[in-house]
Amino acid sequence: MQNEPISRRAAIRTAGGALVARSLFAAAPFWERKAPQDWTPDEITQLLNHSPWARETNLDFEATEGGHLENLPTGAPPQPGEHVPRPEAQAGSMQRAPVVVRWESAQPVRDALQLPLLHTFAGRYVIGVSNIPVEAMTHHRRGAPDIPLTEEAMLAELEGAATLEAPGRDPAGTGLVRRVPGSQNNYLFGFDKDLLPLTGKEKEIMFVLHTARVSVKAKFEPKAMLYHGRFSV
Repeated sequence: MQNEPISRRAAIRTAGGALVARSLFAAAPFWERKAPQDWTPDEITQLLNHSPWARETNLDFEATEGGHLENLPTGAPPQPGEHVPRPEAQAGSMQRAPVVVRWESAQPVRDALQLPLLHTFAGRYVIGVSNIPVEAMTHHRRGAPDIPLTEEAMLAELEGAATLEAPGRDPAGTGLVRRVPGSQNNYLFGFDKDLLPLTGKEKEIMFVLHTARVSVKAKFEPKAMLYHGRFSV
């Protein structure tokens, strides 16, 4: 008789623990609860555009004379078929466009895209910046309107202008920039992992791109960048 209340209390504690575990599992993000093949299209879109590995932010860039440039508030890029006003810009004025900055090397992103990274980025952290207006990357250099900025010169400029930063650490510069194959406005920035080893214990990680004509920043929280319970970048 004396053991019965104890057994009952133990059973209640066990049932309560199971209920808490189920509640925590239900509250976990879908990438922790579901296998990649079970992710819905909406969930994939969320992971690729608004998740611990993807940040929607603004890119500031210098306009060209007569160029029709995006001048939009912070937020997701316009949806296909959506009408968006495109004002004519004055040369030299600064314009703003929404872009997505994403950890392309993170495993959940690879699982969402179901594509391998380019082999040239092996051994690197890879940050992608997508939806950059074409005008921002191809217009003439300031002060030399008759000399177009070639893709080779543009990539070289970007290589010297992007950094990956963590508090209390020296910034790591990118050593490799490529345009995403088949895209006009998506770029990949590769950072040697040995230059900035990341453990997930950092308070924050910042991607910074700043040239004379283009500027964008995106901050990430390592504690949230967990995939199957492990830090993934």
